[in-house]
Amino acid sequence: MDISEAILLKLKHYPGPNEADFQSKHPSEAAQAAVRAILDEAMRIQIESGSKTLIEIGDEVSGVMGERHQGLLADALDELANYFTYLVK
Repeated sequence: MDISEAILLKLKHYPGPNEADFQSKHPSEAAQAAVRAILDEAMRIQIESGSKTLIEIGDEVSGVMGERHQGLLADALDELANYFTYLVK
């Protein structure tokens, strides 16, 4: 399983549903758990928002996750940042 591809697929229509498409390509519980772990990790990042814009916050999340998971593609990091900012706005 390519974790970047799996993240991109999981978040493809976020916040709309994409479970059926995701599960058809990644039916194993291990794959689903791996993606869920990355999403949960992203949401646990502590960001001092202060006067930062959502774009700046997203960039910070993308940077932190990129450092922690150096194999993630830029597109997957962007989607993680979008996921984070959508949930915290």
